Parts: sequence; structure tokens; C-alpha cells
Amino acid sequence: MQKIAIHHMTWKEADAAFKKDPVVIIPLGSMEEHGPHSVTGDFMAATEIAKRAAEKTGALYVPTVPFGNSEYFRGYPGTISLSQQTVISLLEDICTSLIEHGITKIVFFNGHAGNGPAVDQVARKVRREKKVMVASMDLWQMLTQEQKNGIYQEEKDPSGHGGEPLSSVMSYLFPQYMRMDLLPETWKSNENFGEFTIDNLLKIKLNASKANLYLNMEDISAEGIMGNPLNASAERGEKIVSSLVEYGVILVEKAKNTNMSLNQAFSAAKQ
Repeated sequence: MQKIAIHHMTWKEADAAFKKDPVVIIPLGSMEEHGPHSVTGDFMAATEIAKRAAEKTGALYVPTVPFGNSEYFRGYPGTISLSQQTVISLLEDICTSLIEHGITKIVFFNGHAGNGPAVDQVARKVRREKKVMVASMDLWQMLTQEQKNGIYQEEKDPSGHGGEPLSSVMSYLFPQYMRMDLLPETWKSNENFGEFTIDNLLKIKLNASKANLYLNMEDISAEGIMGNPLNASAERGEKIVSSLVEYGVILVEKAKNTNMSLNQAFSAAKQ
């Protein structure tokens, strides 16, 4: 059996696999509240998507980083939040360890928006200092509006924290852990915070534009819900996961087939 999970390999097997210049997927997630009905460990979904993409492409993957920067969810039990600097250091050390043994193509499958700034910073540093190709995709932002319309078929987009797509994704991948019975029939999501009109966890509206206001989830919703999970289903989740795996396969294949080194690319651009 060909192993694709590096954590399932011996060091001899890893050495042989690394000599083939593989793409290595680093899945990221979080442990944080997702409403009273859904599990805290969304990193499990990132693991499954990375595994399926690796199986289809021959890429390798490492264990998912299960914690991220979840500062705005710290008021809810079960949330484990790392500082941004800890996330940055962790990701940089993982990349460095892979690069030291010959890995030149790294792809992050990021399953938590709070990790985005850390991924960007690490990817830029690795690119600059190690001359290694790094790509990433933000899993829960990948669906196009057309795909959402086809999957959700609701008048109002149910996307949002504690809503879609994650409620359906977890209903499909881990139905045994879901507790839809704990979801109240109604919940409150505040539209305002004092004089401010809330757009999302990070943004408030200013006429036709937006500014930043640093809110916590409990400032917006005591239940921890900003989207709408009422119509979440395993059937929806299967379609979503299939789409995300397809995006992952495309990204990995493009990385795999881009064989020009970054040094060569820089030299070619100067000519």
C-alpha cells in the first residue's frame, strides 16, 4: 500500500517519498464554538479534505494543526485559542522541517479564517528565504455564489459562522457528533453594537463602505451563530466536500506540474 500520510511512514519511507519532489499538504483548522449544535473540532474536516485530495493526486499530507487564533470565540467553553505569534512560529517550524529534507512545494488547506494572516506571513517568509513554492486555499470561502445557489437553494444565503457551510460539512463527515437537537428554534444575531452597524466579526458598515471594529462573538450572538444552520444536511455536506476536494486537487496538480524553481522564475522575469 502506498502511504500518503507522512505520519504513517517510517523515516526511510519518508526519505524515499521526499526524493520524488512531492507536493506536501498542510491542513489547518481550529477548536472553537460553532453554535450549540456543531462540534468544536472543525480541524477534523480539514483533515478529511486534505486526505481525499492527496489520495486523488499522489500528494503527501501531514497531521492537521488542530488549533488556531480564535480570540473572538474565547468566551465559549471548548474553544482553544493560540496567539497569532504561536501560530506563525508553529507553521514556520513545520515548513522548515519539511524543507530541510528536500520538500519544495507546500500547500496549506486552511480551515480557519483566523489562521489566514499567519499563513500569509509564513508563506511570504518561506518564499523569500527558502525559495520554496507555497500556495494556500481557504476552505470555507471557496464556494462560488453559483455553487451556493445550487447547493442551498434558499432565499437568503445561510453562510456564516455557526451556519453554512460547516454545519452541513460536519453533518456529512461526522453525524455521530452533531447535536441538532440543541439548536433553538430561534436565536438572536445583533445587527448593531451601540452606534455601529455590524457586517461581520471583523467589519462594521460606514455608509457605503466598511471599517474595522474588534468584536467578540458574544457581542453579536449569545448562541454563537451568524449564519443559518436550520436546513443543514449530510446531503448538502457531501456536495460541499466534493467541491472543496475538487478545488484542492486542482491546486495540488498545478503546484505539482509547476517545475520551474523560484530562482529560475526570478531570473527569467529579469531577462
